[in-house]
Amino acid sequence: MDPTIGRIAVNIGMLLVVLSAISLVLVDTSSFEFLLAVVSLVISVGFLVAVSYDIRREAKMATG
Repeated sequence: MDPTIGRIAVNIGMLLVVLSAISLVLVDTSSFEFLLAVVSLVISVGFLVAVSYDIRREAKMATG
C-alpha cells in the first residue's frame, strides 16, 4: 500500500470512529439508533485494525 493511501485510510478510519462514538453518546440507549451506532463503531474499529495490520505487515516486509 502506498504510504499516502495508508495515511488517508487511517485518517478516514479515525474520523469514522470519532463520529460513531459521538453518535453513540447522543442517542437513547433503548432506541434502534443505538444499535446502529454500536454496529457502526464496531465496523469502524475493525476497518482501523485491518488498515493498521496491513501497514505494519508491509513495513515489516520492506525492512526484512
